[in-house]
Amino acid sequence: MTIPPFRPMFSLCLAAFMTASILPPSLSAGQASHDVLATGSGRIILFAPDFTVKWQHPAGNITEVHRLKNGNILFADGTVKEVTPEHKIVFQYVPPEKREGSFTCQRLPNGNTLIAENFSGLVKEIAPDGSVAFELQTRFKTNDQHHRMRWVRKLPNGNYLVCHSGDHLVREYTPKGETVWEYATPNVAFLAERLKNGNTMISSLDQITETDKNGKTVWEFKKSDLPQLHITSMCGFQILRNGNIVIGCYHAYNKDGTGVGMFEITRDKKPVWTYQKPTGDKVDMNMMGVELQEPPAGKKRPLHKSTRQFLQRLL
Repeated sequence: MTIPPFRPMFSLCLAAFMTASILPPSLSAGQASHDVLATGSGRIILFAPDFTVKWQHPAGNITEVHRLKNGNILFADGTVKEVTPEHKIVFQYVPPEKREGSFTCQRLPNGNTLIAENFSGLVKEIAPDGSVAFELQTRFKTNDQHHRMRWVRKLPNGNYLVCHSGDHLVREYTPKGETVWEYATPNVAFLAERLKNGNTMISSLDQITETDKNGKTVWEFKKSDLPQLHITSMCGFQILRNGNIVIGCYHAYNKDGTGVGMFEITRDKKPVWTYQKPTGDKVDMNMMGVELQEPPAGKKRPLHKSTRQFLQRLL
């Protein structure tokens, strides 16, 4: 049974067993439309729309996180785990070399989990029982085992869209390993999402680019477009149904404390909200994975307080 993302009844269940962290007020501005699930440095966090912490789970340096339809959390921090809201591990894949293991995870419609081993360059589909249902050997030039791959996506056509981070390259493979499309990025290729219109949205630290099948840029957001936010390295992102984009940042804060861990922008590059860690809080430097908990398609979105004053201050 599909459970809509963090509806009130589920929130009551969360309150019964989740311990919110006690932190000083954050320096965030604006308010999210719904809860936000995010990676931190050493923890996964579920934020309320006002960025108070509702739930957290300890982990390593997490690069990707998702809430599944069953309410569990799937994440990658070298290993790949699925945990219940009560913190029980119900699925786990540990690559032979944990340190340079998988920095990506995707739950597939058939129940398998897509992972990508950095040290070997293998993309694998892992069955619920832990067996390897499929594997694909990718091609790369870098000798850096830490940067052979970042996020990988299995596409509806059955192909695999792979970010070869160290090679600064996004490549689409067929299941047989043939290359059918590739795109060179100006910096580390972190995440590539194939859009419904056939274009591909790609993050490469300093920018997020939408390119068509011929490699022509049709839209681009650079961190220099909003210098007042002091954006560092843009990694994971989520495209919302209204076209807005939620973005997570690596090494988010400068030595003087400026910077943002995650933020949402419109397609005309205007900020909707920003999250900045609480003063004195030493965690959440790396918020590489973000997921705003939109309700299922067709459900009415509740209205929240206006962010007019926030926009006026920034723009």
